[in-house]
Amino acid sequence: MKFSVAALAAAGLFATFAASAAGTPADASAQIPGQGDALTSMLSTLEIGSPLPEMPDCADHRTPNGRDVTALCVELRGDGTMRQIGVPRDKRPAFMDGPHLVGFVDGNALVGVIIPTDGIRSQDAAMQSLSARYGKPFRQEQEDLRDKAGKSVKATHAGWMKKPLTVEFYAIPDDPSEGTIELLLPRARALMANRDAEVAKSLAPASAPAAKGGKVAERAADKPVDKPAEKAADKKWPVKPIDPGKW
Repeated sequence: MKFSVAALAAAGLFATFAASAAGTPADASAQIPGQGDALTSMLSTLEIGSPLPEMPDCADHRTPNGRDVTALCVELRGDGTMRQIGVPRDKRPAFMDGPHLVGFVDGNALVGVIIPTDGIRSQDAAMQSLSARYGKPFRQEQEDLRDKAGKSVKATHAGWMKKPLTVEFYAIPDDPSEGTIELLLPRARALMANRDAEVAKSLAPASAPAAKGGKVAERAADKPVDKPAEKAADKKWPVKPIDPGKW
């Protein structure tokens, strides 16, 4: 899988809160598609394609220990495109890792969300809920990954298409105990692509202006140049599909 830079930035916005204990998975075969799934309460309020609800600052709705939120809220430190949204315990599924998700906003429209999960630890419950909501995935496979202890684990990678919405579920290759669910409209993918381009541009080394004076040029040539683009290229990011429906 190949992660986009925007997806990595979204992952970086997630606060390091303790994960909720996953409950016993429901029987997906007994659920009606679109009803009764664990995502209903959250996504009926944060409806993708609709205006983002007006929400208070999360700073005013934290639990005493600061590790959870007591109401649907927004972290005001987010930028205009990516918003970190706090979801109270009674509105989020048990397999969601921590109280925050990332919302992609175009104007005032919510065009996508990225939901952190606790990866392989509750992937069956997440799969059952997504299948209950969106039906049979267009593609599903098991991936052989290794956890932080080096133990081989089986992680599920699955995708759904509910045009124009695309849905993807996977575990993070570097740490399968973490995962994500991406629910994105085409506009959200365009915003992610724009963010990728901005980051790539910022990493590209600037063109050096013509040096004036031989000694100045020589000193500049002798000085080691830090090349952030090369450093970024050396980092082994996991591979993730960019085009929906193509792995």
